Amino acid sequence: MENKNLSEESIKFIISRLIERADEAMQEYQKDKNNDFESGRSLAYYEMLDILKTELDLHEQDLKEFGLDINLENRYLK
Repeated sequence: MENKNLSEESIKFIISRLIERADEAMQEYQKDKNNDFESGRSLAYYEMLDILKTELDLHEQDLKEFGLDINLENRYLK
């Protein structure tokens, strides 16, 4: 039977992609702060990353290894 669990490296890769997309969403929002779609998109990425960061922290994982040793509020809630 095939192993259906994600490896730690796969999770790190997924998180790096989410951070990349979150940065793109924030840049688009910064261009037009009156755009409700871009505002919501940026907030959604923040919330996903915040959940991941909280869960990794609760499971005593090294946030730096996952690229989440950043202040999400300062980076995405401007």
